[in-house]
Amino acid sequence: MNIVNKSLTSVLTTSILIMLAMSGLIHAIVPAKSPLGITVVVTHGEEQNVIENVESATFTVELVPAAPYLSSPGDQVKLAGKENVYNYKITAMSNGLDTYTLNSAVMAFDNLEGSPGLSFMQDDLPIDSVALGVTAASEPSSAQSSTIKVLSDGLADLSVNGIQGGDSVVIGGTVHGVDSVLDDGSQATINLADPLQSDMLAGDSIAEQQKFALVVAGVAISDPELPATATILVTATSEADTELLTNDETITSVFAPVGPSVKVYVRNATNIDNLTIPADEDTPVAYSSLSGEDFYNVPSQVSAVAGDTMEYAIVQLAGNTKTLTDVTITASVPLFTSLVPDSYKLNSQPTECQISDPPVSITCDLNSPGLESAPGTILIHSSAELTFQVAVDSTAATAPVEPVVSDKIPWTPGNPACWDDKAYPYQPDESNAAFVNSAWVIGECRGTEFSPIATQEKCDEWASQGTVYLGTGTQGLGVVIACK
Repeated sequence: MNIVNKSLTSVLTTSILIMLAMSGLIHAIVPAKSPLGITVVVTHGEEQNVIENVESATFTVELVPAAPYLSSPGDQVKLAGKENVYNYKITAMSNGLDTYTLNSAVMAFDNLEGSPGLSFMQDDLPIDSVALGVTAASEPSSAQSSTIKVLSDGLADLSVNGIQGGDSVVIGGTVHGVDSVLDDGSQATINLADPLQSDMLAGDSIAEQQKFALVVAGVAISDPELPATATILVTATSEADTELLTNDETITSVFAPVGPSVKVYVRNATNIDNLTIPADEDTPVAYSSLSGEDFYNVPSQVSAVAGDTMEYAIVQLAGNTKTLTDVTITASVPLFTSLVPDSYKLNSQPTECQISDPPVSITCDLNSPGLESAPGTILIHSSAELTFQVAVDSTAATAPVEPVVSDKIPWTPGNPACWDDKAYPYQPDESNAAFVNSAWVIGECRGTEFSPIATQEKCDEWASQGTVYLGTGTQGLGVVIACK
């Protein structure tokens, strides 16, 4: 924001001149220090003899100071403890060489531990003023010409009215570089580094422009949770007339460094109102996804029943210190749930992810919205959102099994088998094939006197194999004659 301070007369005069110049009604300025005079030629007699005035009287135009034009860079945001730079352009508005003093001041600061330091820099060197020259064309120059004739400032050298090779000048609203200047004491020539964009008339202004920077030193924040600002005023004042000055005010907002972080939210996609804690001002909606769904992160706020579909939203924040690259996220699938196929979306759009085998986790590349061509890249101050769904497993109750109390008869020589004699009394004269498997008491006995192969060693072999050997003995079909 520029503020120009000067006397009312100067304001009105300068404003009228600027408006007339912009409207094309006037173009001419008279450059300061230019020695102006007249040429006198007298003729006499019938022969028209000529008498020339060799020592013509001259006068010099004085400098008419004016407040410079100062560009107004936009307000900026910076991290606490880091320098901030405002780049300025200053352009002469007078009719000749003048020096402009630069001043800066912190007008106010809030939530900072102190006032930030301020300094002006130009070409990596500290400065406190700039000198700007102005002259005017002494004759017309056509478009595409790179040579401009101007009046001398009275000194034969390589500059004219403060303008020299390497400077930048504004002509007709366009900035041109100056390649070289030659002033012979009566006439000067300015050679531009690039051609004129339009025709130039005699009297058209050639005003120098320079760049400089305001450097705001780093400062700490008092409370990182609250906003912090510094209001800075820059002033450029004419040395020829200190009442002529231009101001610019900027506001620097300061933030504490915030590193990358990840947030996880959940919702019941089957029953969005299935909340154990209502969403209100005390426990508000924690996150609204890019697709417009509400998610929560208060522990146990969201509930579900068997068969419900739950949706997770994982948000990766880049923070305010740097852009993240090669970002990959792996999320586990909760116990007693199963991943819903093809439910995963990146920034609300379907995406390709890697699913583990068995499907107990999901792995995806993340990127900021609009950076699909640069997977894994999350811009500074930006974020990426991954959503996916899981289904809660169904449950079925199983009736308890009551233990069976039985009378087990261990094997001894002369006892043909081991089984539940209470449930299945042994009848050697009947067929027991129908219940032999149920009656057998596993591991309680081995061997029988009715089988020639059911030796102690053989029973041990069968026991090591976990098998039961059944056969037919002299006591009847289906008699257990061996062991496990």
